Amino acid sequence: MKIVIATFNKGKFKEFKDLFSNSSFEILSLKDFTTEDIDETGSSYEENAMLKAKKASELSNHPSLGDDSGLEVKLLNNDPGLFSARYSGKHATDETNIKKLLKAVKNLENTKAKFVSTLAFYDPQKNLELFSFGELEGEIIKEKKGDKGFGYDPIFKIKNSCQTLAEVSFEERMKISHRAKSTQEMLKHLNQLYK
Repeated sequence: MKIVIATFNKGKFKEFKDLFSNSSFEILSLKDFTTEDIDETGSSYEENAMLKAKKASELSNHPSLGDDSGLEVKLLNNDPGLFSARYSGKHATDETNIKKLLKAVKNLENTKAKFVSTLAFYDPQKNLELFSFGELEGEIIKEKKGDKGFGYDPIFKIKNSCQTLAEVSFEERMKISHRAKSTQEMLKHLNQLYK
């Protein structure tokens, strides 16, 4: 069965491709069907993930998987949260987002944070909606380390580790990351439903 991943983010797509590599599902990229970005107008990760999945499904005529993830810093009232990708404004880049966040945590004693990933699967044929969740705990450090990740990874030090998410190998990342956890959980559901 083919599943469309509702993202244009190359880093995310690479992760999904790897996580699905040993499954019976073939994953396709949204860019094979459209160049139109999907607006995230939901008020929760779940809403945004399902919005993406349904729109991708409508554009491709295939079951789809939408992902909404974010970085939550405890003492910033869990910001940037839902707005992680657009934290520094409409034309945000990884660089401008990191700059803004480092400024925001500058005077914080405690920079505990976590990455969260919510996945939504939608199959229009079966009118089926599924969700799965994953988290990775850590803290924000004051300067960037590593060049393997994307987004906030270079300033996110993994809990009980001395490395940032941008310093670990891709293989390691595919075992521990928030997205790896939510995808593994989703695959369990999908393997039971689509035998």
